[in-house]
Amino acid sequence: MTAYPLLFGRRELVEGDGFIAAVDLHGRALLTEEEDGTFWVEGVNPGGFSASGGSRSEALAAFCQEFRVVLFDIAVDARSFEEFKAEVEKFFRETSQIALKDWENAVREVRAGKLEADWLVQRPADSPLAVDVVLVQKPKAANNQAGEAAIAA
Repeated sequence: MTAYPLLFGRRELVEGDGFIAAVDLHGRALLTEEEDGTFWVEGVNPGGFSASGGSRSEALAAFCQEFRVVLFDIAVDARSFEEFKAEVEKFFRETSQIALKDWENAVREVRAGKLEADWLVQRPADSPLAVDVVLVQKPKAANNQAGEAAIAA
């Protein structure tokens, strides 16, 4: 099994009852290539969700979709923007301790030159983790951003 320590960024617009929120997240995930050729991406921060695919790109796309579904589930239960924001922040603070240990081991492999991922840009493993949940007052196209992934080194 090969494990890649990822830093990922996502910006999602989420509709709740009576509000639209922009969720801007910078977190950590672990991409693993299993012996059977499948790929899994597991959330480290936030933890508690994962997705798989037949290739790295399929697994990453499924992971992003699963992240969006988690946000939608939170929005369904939220009675207000403030409640939605609080629940998203709580979700973000959830850390998968098992995945974190594997992520840290994979970072050591990257730093030692034993693991390369030339298909990703490289960023410092200690890059800031953050989540920002903002009420959208005036939607505009300039707010659109694509997600990103990088290997942590």
